[in-house]
Amino acid sequence: MLGTMTNQPAPWRRQRRAVAPGFTLIEVMITLVILAVLLAIAVPSMREFVARKRVEGIAQELATDLRLLKSQQIQRRRSVGILFGSNDSVTCYSLYFIGTGDENCDCTIGNGPVCGNPARVQGSAEIKTVVVPRSSGVTVSSNPQLLRLFGFNGMPIGNTTIQASVQGSSGGTVRVSTNTAAMPVICSVSGSESAIAACPP
Repeated sequence: MLGTMTNQPAPWRRQRRAVAPGFTLIEVMITLVILAVLLAIAVPSMREFVARKRVEGIAQELATDLRLLKSQQIQRRRSVGILFGSNDSVTCYSLYFIGTGDENCDCTIGNGPVCGNPARVQGSAEIKTVVVPRSSGVTVSSNPQLLRLFGFNGMPIGNTTIQASVQGSSGGTVRVSTNTAAMPVICSVSGSESAIAACPP
């Protein structure tokens, strides 16, 4: 009698086998639907975030380059300029030393020197050129397009100030302008850039 009782499986063992761990097909389908909805919400906002950061980065670089332009003029005691340009494929700007021939540097030139004839003595000399492809969804422009600094303290010729705009196709607009001392001021026109303060109304 005892032998037959030990050979039979206990009732709790049968019950345990019936409730095996795992996921049903319905549970897996519901999880996949929830994940798809979350991805559909997250991907566009992630694209906008990346676009905003791209605009923000280029605007910060431009502000840094304007400070570089002023410091180069003061250190080298040579007149310097920044000239903005654009064509069908790029928007850009060049920082350069102004030569005796008073040539501007053209940042839209694809290959070769952007500053006139480099063999010329005391010709214009490039400091830095930044090219932003239109395919990136970001454009850089300025009004006016040219700013020149001279003298011992890097003051703008004719008290010129510029108002540059870095604009993204879906990432807002950041303004980089200079004051009468040629120092850059940066603000967000669209107000959506977290690291940059909104422009005053």
